Amino acid sequence: MSSLAPPQKQAEPSAIQSQHWFIKLQLVSWSGILVITFLSVSAWSSADSGAAAEPLNTLFQCGIGVLLSLFLKPIFDVAWYTPIALRTFFYLLAIAVIAGIWTVVRMETNQYFLGGSSLWPEFGGWYYASLFTFLFWSALYCGVKYFLLLQEEHKLVLKVAAIHEQEQLKRVHAESIAKEAQLKMLRYQLNPHFLFNTLNSINALIRIKHEKQAQDMVLRLSQFLRLSLTEAPLKKVSLSQEIKAVQLYLDIERTRFADRLRVEVDIEMNASESLVPSMLLQPIAENAIKYAIAQSVSGGTIAIRAKVNQNRLHIEVCDTGTSSGDVSDEECDIESTGVGLSNVQDRLTTLYGNDFYFTQSQKPSGGLIVTLNLPNETAEETQPEVVSWSH
Repeated sequence: MSSLAPPQKQAEPSAIQSQHWFIKLQLVSWSGILVITFLSVSAWSSADSGAAAEPLNTLFQCGIGVLLSLFLKPIFDVAWYTPIALRTFFYLLAIAVIAGIWTVVRMETNQYFLGGSSLWPEFGGWYYASLFTFLFWSALYCGVKYFLLLQEEHKLVLKVAAIHEQEQLKRVHAESIAKEAQLKMLRYQLNPHFLFNTLNSINALIRIKHEKQAQDMVLRLSQFLRLSLTEAPLKKVSLSQEIKAVQLYLDIERTRFADRLRVEVDIEMNASESLVPSMLLQPIAENAIKYAIAQSVSGGTIAIRAKVNQNRLHIEVCDTGTSSGDVSDEECDIESTGVGLSNVQDRLTTLYGNDFYFTQSQKPSGGLIVTLNLPNETAEETQPEVVSWSH
């Protein structure tokens, strides 16, 4: 039963609906009883037994039956919510009493209209017919009442289901808004993080009197920020576009590191148009520069590789690391907010749930490998593009 109904009480049909169906029940049931009685009894009465008065007698008896059935309705309604055993006892008792009253009335009216000897010796047969009639009426009444209750329960179930569906839609909408807000926060977090680290690098160049390099870095920084501002924070871009953004960032860093920074990119054709979150690779490349390139006197190489395998996008970003005795002091004056890789992890979790892999591991030859494994998503309106460049 619906949770909106009382624990021990079924949903009750409306008063108008209940009255409407009861009137129909009375018309149908007693009309049927009247027709059956007329065809089985009145139509076969002989002329010498008062055949002319038989139809009137039949109508009067059915009229009395209709009135008596009106007394059964409130009794049935009151006993409806009692336990089934007690309800059955009340119903049978009420039917037996009403049938007995109707039997007495029928016998007396039959003798009044048709005359003849007393019918009391035949009381059992008359009572059996009356009992059968009211049992039939009671079965119809209970059947209609159960049908009405079933309809009301069905309406309640549909209403509760609609309310739950609306609540679910509201919950999904709220979760969507919260997810978008979280993604925006994480995405916008990258700009001040990147700007902080880059301005520290520019400041370091100015302190060591490399004004020309600092100016070039400021120019490239403005280009990179313009690119990042034109991209929607929740938008996914093709991997080829993301590589171009990383290339612009690495051009900024190359102003400071020159030939010490080498980059290799190998993107397979079927992966170039796979969609990834914007600004996904820049924090990873920045981490490689800080902990590998900047700390090595001879610099190093950052390699970016991507391919699609079994409808999954596989991306690797690795660096050559540093070897003992090959350590630069250049980074000692440059601080970092330390939010780059954690930001990547949080964004991927928000976007993909558990449907991604993000791991860091050391290469046997030295250096760090950052591995990303994402669902392969593509934009149907774009055309494949091969991206391959190195510096």
